[in-house]
Amino acid sequence: AVVSTQSTGAESIAESDKGRKRTQELIAEIKMKWDEWDGRNSQPKDGALLFKDFYDGFMAPYFGCYSCKNTRTALKGIDMDNDGLVDWCEFKVYLIWAAREYPRVEDAQKLLDKAFRCGIIPAMLDQ
Repeated sequence: AVVSTQSTGAESIAESDKGRKRTQELIAEIKMKWDEWDGRNSQPKDGALLFKDFYDGFMAPYFGCYSCKNTRTALKGIDMDNDGLVDWCEFKVYLIWAAREYPRVEDAQKLLDKAFRCGIIPAMLDQ
């Protein structure tokens, strides 16, 4: 008997759905951390973080200091609408990209690492 090593279409769809669900779970975990920072420093809880709050909450492990040129360049690169804030939807783009590029990421921290190291930092170099 011949045994096929290829997955069926149904198996591929199930695997894709499983990956999508896992991506949503990881992003939801990161969103919970985001929500802890949203509304700090007398700012409205509006889905947007001040650059400093975004740096403190997410960027500090990847960039040496808040006022350094590279940090400011990266923040401007993430701030797609140039409003001086990082909106959740602007950051989420990088998280979704990282999840699709690296589907075997095991946890939210590793997803953040991929988003910064493989997405945001290289994009910053294009600025």
